[in-house]
Amino acid sequence: MADIYDRSKALAVRMLAPRDRGGKGAALTLVKSVKGQRDPDTGVATEVVTNYPGSGLRETYNQRDIDNTNIKVGDVKFLVSPVLIDQSDMPQPASSDKIQFGGKVYSVIQVSPWNYAGLAVGFEVQARS
Repeated sequence: MADIYDRSKALAVRMLAPRDRGGKGAALTLVKSVKGQRDPDTGVATEVVTNYPGSGLRETYNQRDIDNTNIKVGDVKFLVSPVLIDQSDMPQPASSDKIQFGGKVYSVIQVSPWNYAGLAVGFEVQARS
C-alpha cells in the first residue's frame, strides 16, 4: 500500500520541479527562523535563520474565496514540493516561516500538508506579502 503514496510523492516532485528540470514549478526558498541560545553577556537570544531551497508554484485565490478574514486580498497560495532541490525532504512550513519567490518575500499564514498515511507528498501554503 505504501507504493501508491510513494508514486503520489514522485508525481508531486515531478510536477512541482522547476521548469529547467522538466516540471511546471519555479525555484522558491523556505526561510525558517528560530531563537538560538541566549547570550549571557548581552542578555539577547540570537536568531538562527536556515534557508531551504526548493520548488513549487504560486497561484492567486479566486475572488469568491477571499473573505477578508481568513483569506485577504493579495494573499497567494503556494503548492510546495515535498523535496528540496538536492532531493532531501522539505521540512513542513510553519506560520512563523517566510517564502522567497520571484524576488518577493511572503509570510506563511497557514499550511495544509498533503499528508497521506504519514507521508508528506506536498504542501499547500497560504502566504501574504
